[in-house]
Parts: sequence; C-alpha cells; structure tokens
Amino acid sequence: MVLGEILEALITSITSITVALIAAGFFKRFSDRNKENNSKKKLVKQIEKDELVHFTLKEIRRKFHADRIYLIQFHNGGTFYTNAPMQKASVTYERCSDGLERVSDHLMHIFVSHYTWFIKNTIDEEMFYIDCEQIEDVATKALFRKFGTQATASVPIYDNSDQLISIMVLDWVFSEIPDAFIKDGDFTLQFKEEMTADSESVGNLIN
Repeated sequence: MVLGEILEALITSITSITVALIAAGFFKRFSDRNKENNSKKKLVKQIEKDELVHFTLKEIRRKFHADRIYLIQFHNGGTFYTNAPMQKASVTYERCSDGLERVSDHLMHIFVSHYTWFIKNTIDEEMFYIDCEQIEDVATKALFRKFGTQATASVPIYDNSDQLISIMVLDWVFSEIPDAFIKDGDFTLQFKEEMTADSESVGNLIN
C-alpha cells in the first residue's frame, strides 16, 4: 500500500512537472510572438512616420522652389575619456532634385563643435543667405561650397521642452530663388515666417 502511494505521488509529480514545462514553453512562445509582433508594429509605425516626413519635406522643397531640403538631427555619439558626452549631428531626412548629390551620404555623426557658428546663427534666426559667398564663417562656407549650394536658409526645430533637436535646411544649387521670396537683397520676412511655420510642422512629426 505504501509502495502504491509512493508510485501515485511520483506519477502525480512527473505529470505536474510535465504540464508546467509545457505551459512554460507555451508562454515563452507566446511572449516571443508578442515581442516579434510589437517589433513589427514599431517598425511599421516608424516607416509610416518616415514616409510622412519625406512627403512633407518634398512639398516644402517644391513650395520654395529649392533644390535640396534636409534635416540635421542632434544625438549622442559616445563619450570621451573624461566621460563627457560626445555631441554629434547627422542628416536624417533629405529630399533633392533629380541628379543632385545627397548631403546625407556625407554628413553623418559630425561633431557639433565643428559647426558651432552655423548652429548659433540658425538658433538666432540669421542663417538666411541668398549668396553663400557672403557667409562669414570659413567652415560653414566651405561646407556649402562642397555641395554646390548657391543660396541657403536654415531654421531651428525644438521639442516640447524647447530643446533644440533639429535644423531644417533649404538649398538652392542650380535653381533660381523666385523673386517673390527676395526683397532688397535678402529673403523676405514672409518667406522666413513661412519656412519657420513649416519647420514647426515637421517638428511635430519627428518629436
């Protein structure tokens, strides 16, 4: 009788362990499947957002008859030996006229310290040049020369906490700036206000 009880308890234990293992395997597969589905959902959501940003930039470029429009976004880029963070920037979105070289192929993980003048002037809403040869800063002028830019306009993009997260840039390479956007050798106030408003719309998409 004792032996029978022992066998019954043993069988019950083995059955419980087997059921537990099967259940654990099921829940793991269920969890893995959920993670995979969530990953796909996030990827699809990101792709949809990217498409919307690209479409919006394309429309802005056409609106101002520019040859190139792109976003420079700021990000962390590792740390120095002192553990101080590296501040870097990359071109993350770009729309160009057919046949025009893409700046995003070259401007990735650039140290912010290389272009402080450009960034500061953009923040101060002074980065509007109908002739890039008038740019005072050597590094900034050389950058635009490298890509054949004749005229340029840049505006800052802030997040909801009023932190600078991106810069939107318009370039004219071989196209002429429409007369409606120029007055007394400078971009008109209306152009600057419209470009700023458009950049805020783009900011809402990337925030």
